[in-house]
Order: sequence, then C-alpha cells, then structure tokens
Amino acid sequence: MDAVNSEESVSAPSRWLTALEVRAVAERAAMRATTPLLRRLPSGDGHPVLVLPGFTADDRSTALLRDLLDDLGYRTHGWGLGSNIGPTSEIAAGLRDLSADLARKESQPVSVIGWSLGGIYGRELARRRPETVRQVITLGSPIQMVPGDRSAATGLWDSLRHLHDTT
Repeated sequence: MDAVNSEESVSAPSRWLTALEVRAVAERAAMRATTPLLRRLPSGDGHPVLVLPGFTADDRSTALLRDLLDDLGYRTHGWGLGSNIGPTSEIAAGLRDLSADLARKESQPVSVIGWSLGGIYGRELARRRPETVRQVITLGSPIQMVPGDRSAATGLWDSLRHLHDTT
C-alpha cells in the first residue's frame, strides 16, 4: 500500500456516504439492546475516565458509554461544557481546567475517551497536560488531517470557525 502524501488533501465523502450516517440511530439502538451483554465484560480497576463528545454533540451523546463504564467499575465524568462547537476559547480553557481538576480530585491521571473531535481534544490534552492524562482512547477520530482536508461536517465547521480560538 502506498504511503499517503501529506501534501495531498482529502475530499469530503460523497452525499451517499454522508447519508449513511443515519445508521447512528440503529447503532445506538443496538448498543442499548446489547448493554446486558456488555455489562458482562471484565470489571475495570476503578480509575477515573473523562468522556469527550464529538462535534456538535454534548454529554447526552456519551451517556450510554459512561453508564456502561460506570457499571464496569470506572468513575466516569462528562465534560460539562455544553455542545462541542469546536475549539472556542471557553472549550479550550474548560478542557485544560477539567483535566487538571479531575486529576487533582482523583489523585491520579485520568483516562480520556474522545469521540471524533473529542478524540482530537483528548490527544491535545495529553500533549499539553501529560501529568493529568493516563491514556487516550479515540473513537472515530481522524488520525491525521492536513490543511485542505474536507469532511461531511466541513460546512458546519466553517460556519462556526469565527468562534474558534486559533492560538
């Protein structure tokens, strides 16, 4: 397989592939239906876990995951920063404070599970505040993005860009 040229940009998915995103409704129902089986997974060690939502989502979108992790013995925390509309100065400061406050309160670094854009935030938290982050788990997060990459959410992202902190 050829290496990806980091100078080439990625185009947005076709409208058909974007339309398939409605499968998230079925996936949520499937998770709810399989929750009794998932609760039979091995117990966790009780360490704290911070769960970060994806773009335009909030803590409600991660409630099932947090409930499952709580049932497995972890101590989960939502981010409590409202809708994830991108890296506004409030969200950036809130995440820095949140990871530091949780690590201090819990007397140990926290694991971070980030969904999509939340995973990007989690990786950045680990880079900037490594003493507060035990590990980062990303779900559906882009591994590498280069200027010019497009996604199905690019239009919405661009419309919110004026709110983003670019420092």
